[in-house]
Amino acid sequence: MAPAKTISSADSGGCNRGPLPGLSTAGPATISPMRLLPSLPLRTASFGLLLFALAAAPTAIAQDGWLPTWAPADMPLTLPATVPLGKQDLTLRQVVHISQGGKRLRITFTNEFGTEPLHIAAAHVAFLSAGSKILPDTDRTLTFAGKPDITIAPGAFASSDGINETVPVFSDLVISTAVPAQAISKVTGHALAVATTYIAAGDQTAALEFAPAAVVPPGTPQPDLTAPLQGKPGDKPIVAPDTAHPQSQAGAGPTLLALTTSWYLLKNVEVNSNNKSAVVITFGDSITDGAQSTPDTNRRWPDGLATALITNKKTKDLALVNAGISGNRVLYTGSGPSALDRWDRDVLSQPGARYVIVLEGINDIGNMHRAPADAITEQQLIDAYTTLANRSHAKGIKIIAATVLPYEGAKYASPDGELIRQHLNAFLRSSPLFDGVIDFEKAMQDPEHPGRILPKYECGDHLHPSDAGYAAMAAAINVKLFSK
Repeated sequence: MAPAKTISSADSGGCNRGPLPGLSTAGPATISPMRLLPSLPLRTASFGLLLFALAAAPTAIAQDGWLPTWAPADMPLTLPATVPLGKQDLTLRQVVHISQGGKRLRITFTNEFGTEPLHIAAAHVAFLSAGSKILPDTDRTLTFAGKPDITIAPGAFASSDGINETVPVFSDLVISTAVPAQAISKVTGHALAVATTYIAAGDQTAALEFAPAAVVPPGTPQPDLTAPLQGKPGDKPIVAPDTAHPQSQAGAGPTLLALTTSWYLLKNVEVNSNNKSAVVITFGDSITDGAQSTPDTNRRWPDGLATALITNKKTKDLALVNAGISGNRVLYTGSGPSALDRWDRDVLSQPGARYVIVLEGINDIGNMHRAPADAITEQQLIDAYTTLANRSHAKGIKIIAATVLPYEGAKYASPDGELIRQHLNAFLRSSPLFDGVIDFEKAMQDPEHPGRILPKYECGDHLHPSDAGYAAMAAAINVKLFSK
């Protein structure tokens, strides 16, 4: 078998790596949720199947009984030549690490930034064993209004039918999606997954694995085989066949076409909610996205926060959704829509949203000298944060400000940028606009060189944390902020 092609994604500012492959930076500065579905009601839409538009308020979760337990911040992506999505029949096998558990499960697929109808021929969900291998007795076929396939209109998304299964907290789920050859000029996805996505030819949704477990990016530790079995006391993972649901048979390992570290066509994973359920959103750039953390190990600071929340008695019903986009900026479109433009979609319209943590601004500050169009002022950033806070409070969502990390020594550091960073942090710490503050700067800075990240906490580019740095960030968060 010919070796699979490996495609990596990284922030353009990170550790001497290039720009994100497949990332579209062209297009209008404003992307409105209403533009995606201009003639449809804001909360639901029907195309003959159950299609969901953007939810209007955080109370949506109490009305339909579903809680987002994992979701990426999606954006329009231009596919690299090495990812043949749309060019031939293929299967995407993607691994996601959920936060909250439940007794029911459903997956939502998205074509929100697509320009043509998207046909999904089949989809399965299972627990991860290792690499691309699933635990075969856990494999379930997803249906859409009772049918095995679905066509999603441009600008829309669709949830599968719910399946009655116990899903423990922190489960690693494998979502296998068969996508036939079709016109796909713009795909909805998330560029920096920090997780391996496997691509195989044909419909391989029922395959046991796509390749030997050793076929993972070099240096990536093997996943913990016990991970799918960990959960709250009393929870039982899927371990035995359930005759009430369609079962698939594991087949021979198919030809692996490529590996990538991006997610495609996934909007969220949801579990059933209860009357205490709510969502914490972590909103930011590459530092929230987990750039430079070890792939396939879930060592982003939001992952650490999710663990702290769910293991605390007063916050155990909170799920966490990571809305970080590597390279993202507050004021300008670049790597995805600006924070101002995507706030409606990724925060205000997130079902069940109760809290949002904002860690943004370093890319605005760092890019301020690269081109005249990138110029910013300190007041513009403060005004933008003020807007985000006011819009959140209008929807009943509490907003928690996170101070911007030191960046001295980074490629785009500058003296005047450092001054703006310090003044922005002073505003974030003192403004009554926010419902709490997380002082990441204090937790991460080198006491002897306050403008720098402590060496043991950074990856080597003086901008992004290491695994140890992300752990320190999570440890700096007081979970009492989320019980108010």
